[in-house]
Parts: sequence; structure tokens; C-alpha cells
Amino acid sequence: MTDRNDERRMPMPTRRRVVSLSVAALTTLLAGCNGDAGLENESVPTETASTSTNTTLTNTTPTNGTNRIDAASIAQSPTSHVAPTDGFADVSWLAEVPVEVVKVTTLDSSGDGSLRWALELDRPRIVVFEVGGVVDLGGESIDVTGSNLFVAGQTAPSPGITTIRGGISIDADDVFIQHIRVRPGDDISEPVDGIGNSDGSNVIVDHCSVSWATDEGISSASGADNPDVTFCNNLVAEALNDSIHPKGTHSYGTLVMDRSKRVTIAGNLWAHSVGRHPRLKGGSSTVVANNVAYNFERGLRLGGGVDDETTATIVGNYYRAGTLTSSDDPVIGTTFTDSVGPVRAYIAFNATDPSEIPVTGASSGITVPNQRPLWPESLQTASATEAYETVLASCGARPADRTPHDERVLRDVRERSGSIIDSQADVGGYPDLESNERKLEVPDEGFAEWLFEFTLAVESGE
Repeated sequence: MTDRNDERRMPMPTRRRVVSLSVAALTTLLAGCNGDAGLENESVPTETASTSTNTTLTNTTPTNGTNRIDAASIAQSPTSHVAPTDGFADVSWLAEVPVEVVKVTTLDSSGDGSLRWALELDRPRIVVFEVGGVVDLGGESIDVTGSNLFVAGQTAPSPGITTIRGGISIDADDVFIQHIRVRPGDDISEPVDGIGNSDGSNVIVDHCSVSWATDEGISSASGADNPDVTFCNNLVAEALNDSIHPKGTHSYGTLVMDRSKRVTIAGNLWAHSVGRHPRLKGGSSTVVANNVAYNFERGLRLGGGVDDETTATIVGNYYRAGTLTSSDDPVIGTTFTDSVGPVRAYIAFNATDPSEIPVTGASSGITVPNQRPLWPESLQTASATEAYETVLASCGARPADRTPHDERVLRDVRERSGSIIDSQADVGGYPDLESNERKLEVPDEGFAEWLFEFTLAVESGE
């Protein structure tokens, strides 16, 4: 595991900057992606379907240590202008540690071959899926404590993987989760985030759908010692309002907790939540770019919690009013309910719809610098109005294979319909999706290209 406390990282592979990775450093993941490079690869055993079986991708010693492999496809997003590694977090760990390919072969809540089993393993792993459908977590969230995890939800057969009655909690470094739907709902004993990063550094959550959370939809409480967190291209909707939270009404989108550092929130959609779009607490440093928020009471709020300076770059976001939204209140402001500390935020090129809604107010308490105080090197933005269209087209899990609940939320955004809800029962209840199975033959050569074909299929339909 690499040290994630360094202030700056090496540039990461994106679709705009191809990074060649040394074969000498690659121990596993991209075995065989070398074209003519001359690596000799161990054969990968064929797997059976009904039992939990693992595939270890290993390289023999390369004949020439200077051979190089293009690893850019791991970090591509075929339909979004925001790629998973455009933020502060990266996937360089995939080239640094031996990685095991683990198959999910059952929709059971636990046991060998289950989603819980795969995510709670304590060894470097890439999780792929031979099943699709609903995983009922039975009120017990999944706790990720083993670092070096890549969840490739795009490999599941249609309709993909949807979890209910529980969330996913991350307490590990070097985690990359894609194309999973998480819908906790109120049939659980205590409130949970849909996806929460409690103490992990170098974490990416990309193209996931989260609804009916009873705390926040997607949040990070990583603190100063665990920097580099990216939430991108997610659909976060219908956090339950008057539900099971002990504080009472609690419909909130995204929270960045005290002193969390180098957090990127880009290309996401929030819909039908009261507040925290997002909330950036005291001492945090965050980039909020090209997101869309619809039907909210409070937009983005900064500060509070601790007296440390809150730092942010807030650009190109689109705030669209719904029935809950006031036309008089600024969408960006401060919250000093429990502590007062300085807030410094570069705020530019954001849009409100209708445009009469103010972006900020004269008494916001925010110091606005002339330059961005922080920015990830790879991130390129669109205008706010362009982001509105691209986010709606590409956000959430499997945008080319969406389920009815996600389709309904997106329709609400476009038609200015829908409302805050108190229970998943208000919108039809937990999903009842058809189960599906498909055998996977994990290749011993061209793994990255093989994986990208699944990404291309679920994001663009190709």
C-alpha cells in the first residue's frame, strides 16, 4: 500500500493523458496487455460458476524490463467528460500490488461468492460479477476494511447489482467502486449513508446510484490524514426526510466532514434532498465542479464543525429549482451552527435555473480569491449548462442500462416533477428486479481491454 499522505501525486492515467506504466512495476492486473512486448504469462484457470473461485493474474519476469503498457483504458469514462481519475484520487495502486480477480456468483446477502464476501476480503482484489439482480443486505451494511479494492459493477449481467436494506462503508485505502446501485431505505435498524467513506484515502466512487439513504447519500469523513477522495458521475437521490434518523428530518445529499482534504466532487446529480449539495465542513479542502442539483431547500454550504479554514473551488455547477426551492435564497452559503472559522472559496461560472435565484449573497461570509485555491491537474470542465445535459445523460450506475427508479428521477429533473419523500414506499418500494446469470471467462491477456468493453457497454450501449 502506497503512502497517501503525500501532498502531490504523480499524474494518473486518463483518456486525455495516456500514461505508460512499466511492466517491471506491474505485478498482475494488466497481464497480457503488452501487445508485442514479449511477456510470458501464466495461464489463468477456467472457473466454475456456482462456487466462489478466484483467479490470480500474475506475470512472469519480463524478458525486457523496459517494455511498457498503456493503462489508460482503466480510467476512461466513455460518455462523461469527467473520468474517474480526473480528481485527486488515482488508480496507480493497480500497478503496484498483486491483485486477485474475485467473482461474485450469488445474490445471497453473505457467504462464499456473495458481494459482502468479496468486498470484505482482506487482500488486494478486483471484484467481477457473474450475477445481476438485487442483493438484500438484511439491515447489515457492508464494511470494507481491506485495502486495494476495485469493484467492477459493469461486469454484471443486466440489470446489474442493486443492494437494498443496507449501505457500503469504506474504511480502507485504495478503493475504486463503479456501477453499483445502493438503496438502503427505512427497513433497517439505524440510519446509514448509502456509500460512506469513513476513514479511507485514495478512494474513488464513480457511476454509482444511491437513493433512500437515511443519513447522507454519499459522504466522506476521511479527515486530514486520509486525503484524496473522488465522487464522480453518481446519481444521488431521494434521501429520506422524516424517517428513522434520531435527529428527525434528515434528507441530505453529500457531506464532507471536518478536515477532509483534497476531495473532488464532479459530474454528479443530486435530486430531491433538502440540503448538503454538498456540505463542506470546517478545515476541508474540496473541488466541486460540473454537478447538477435539483429540488433542494439548501444548496451548497461551507464551514462549521471546527475553526480551521475551509477551502474550496466551486465552478460550473447547475442548480435547478424544484417545488422545495426558494427563488430568494442563494444556493451557495455558509453554515456556522457549531463552529465559526474562515471560509475561502473560488466561485465562478455556476448557473441557477431560473436565473433569478442568486448564486451567493453579499453577507455569505465567504472570502472569494481571484484564483482557484486547489484543482486536480487532469480535471477539465464544461459550462454549467453543458454539464446539465452531460450529467443527466451519463450519471449513475449503468446509464445505458438504467432501472425504473433512476429513469424516474431523471424524468423528474427534466420535467420539474417529483418531491421529497419519507420512505421508499412513497415511490413504489424496494425494487424487484429480475435475476440474471452469465459466465465470465477472465482473460490471461488483455485484461484492461476486456474490462473496458463492459464499461463501454453499460455506459454507452456499444
